[in-house]
Amino acid sequence: MIRKLFKWSVLVLITVVILCWLFVYFIASGINEATTYTENDFFNYHSLTDKDIEKAPRISNDYYFESHPGDGYAPSNTIIFRGVTGVEPLRAYLTKLGYTRQRGGSREAEIWTKPEQMNSDLFYLRYDAATSEAELTKELNN
Repeated sequence: MIRKLFKWSVLVLITVVILCWLFVYFIASGINEATTYTENDFFNYHSLTDKDIEKAPRISNDYYFESHPGDGYAPSNTIIFRGVTGVEPLRAYLTKLGYTRQRGGSREAEIWTKPEQMNSDLFYLRYDAATSEAELTKELNN
């Protein structure tokens, strides 16, 4: 009886160790890495895409998403468009959401904030006319 109990205990322990190792290997090993995906990647699109990025106007048919979990910095979500000639629809969208463009800012990107909210989420809008690429990034600060 004791021998049978010992045998089953060892089998259960080995099973638990294997399952824990599989969890760490498949799930946790890539948890702090950026994820690049498209709208056709159902699981990543619906689990990683911020609602404001999801609703952003599609200014090109060639686009993809990036999600950065934020290990030591604010998490962010980006939609990247290729083959664009301008970003006015994205500026109008940010204005509609209640964001205003900051004066000065960076030469690389326009910074958009909600002036009435302290520590609000930030949007960065980048456009490179030479490569015809545009990026809309939402940085989550809450």
